[in-house]
Amino acid sequence: MDAKGYGAADDRRQAAMQRGLADMLRASAAEVGLRRDEWVCQPGGDGELAILPADEGMVTVLDAYVRVLADRLQEYNDDRIENARLRLRMAVHMGVAAPAANGYSGAGVVVVSRLVGCAAARAAQAAAPEASLVVVLSNSIFQNLVAQRHTRLGPKLFRRIQVEVKEYRDEAWLYVPGHDVHALDLTTPPAGPPTGSTPSAPKPAPTPKPPPAREQAPAREPANRPGPPPARFQQTNVFEDQVTADVIGIKQEYFSG
Repeated sequence: MDAKGYGAADDRRQAAMQRGLADMLRASAAEVGLRRDEWVCQPGGDGELAILPADEGMVTVLDAYVRVLADRLQEYNDDRIENARLRLRMAVHMGVAAPAANGYSGAGVVVVSRLVGCAAARAAQAAAPEASLVVVLSNSIFQNLVAQRHTRLGPKLFRRIQVEVKEYRDEAWLYVPGHDVHALDLTTPPAGPPTGSTPSAPKPAPTPKPPPAREQAPAREPANRPGPPPARFQQTNVFEDQVTADVIGIKQEYFSG
């Protein structure tokens, strides 16, 4: 997933944004007592995938880490011009993650990668340009922790969204600290040329189709010769040291102006 405008920044600014992001995440975790030095973090330049120990408190993540991170981001952005601000999308899920050849794999990793880049989260950032943090919870996290009131974040602070990215289809829950998420316009504008643009040239007439080819009788199969088995798709994931853990995906949204 790309952060909007991040690739258009020069090398020096990208490096500064990465340093700011790393410092922000580290300081926020330390302030609320989370053991970030025990997290397995897979950085991605403009974001990171973090796998937390099983005994790290998810309630602390939702109640304290989210609040402190949002506050620190706001303080960081207050004195900066628009194209130097840090704006993050954060997705939280609990699922399976396992070491793989190029990092970590598993259902938990797939879920956070889909949630953190979903259309509704991006639309929320566009609808609330002053918001520094957008949070997306998986349906299981919301139902087990927020809906059951194990956190200080009330269910009414969240907005139900439908996430459909590639093969992933599920409900999720959107939260924008400091903003009424239910008042945000999350509709995606239709694709097309901007208003006032030069009309496109008329489409050429369709090329006439050639006459259909003559059908030929199929060749005879030898007697008693079995046909091929029906096609089947099978995918097998073999994991070593599989763990069930809290998984957090964070992405920076960088606007170039």
